[in-house]
Amino acid sequence: MQWSYSSRIEAGYFLRPSLATCVPSKLSAAYMLVIISVRRLDNDRIEIGVARPQHHSNPTHDYASEKEVRGVLSDFGISEELIASHLKLLARMNTGERLKFPPMDVPRNELLSKGFRL
Repeated sequence: MQWSYSSRIEAGYFLRPSLATCVPSKLSAAYMLVIISVRRLDNDRIEIGVARPQHHSNPTHDYASEKEVRGVLSDFGISEELIASHLKLLARMNTGERLKFPPMDVPRNELLSKGFRL
């Protein structure tokens, strides 16, 4: 929300929200808050899920190799250290168990380029 000076009082100016200036910034439109998860499937493929908090949409894509998964997660802005620790833990988990990353802002164009439409 942007704020604007709207009135002058004897003591000085005060800030008041103005509906005319309450528009989303270009930055917020370029990023989307999502929760990314991974899980190992029965056929040894790895599935990446992307969900928006408090939304029911949870598109998923599965990948044949850990290398592909690392590339997608890295493109989403997740650090190599966090990717490595999650994939190491995922290898010790049962098939089908979902492991979530902390909520993060991901560039919307990266989500779309990987086929995740939210």
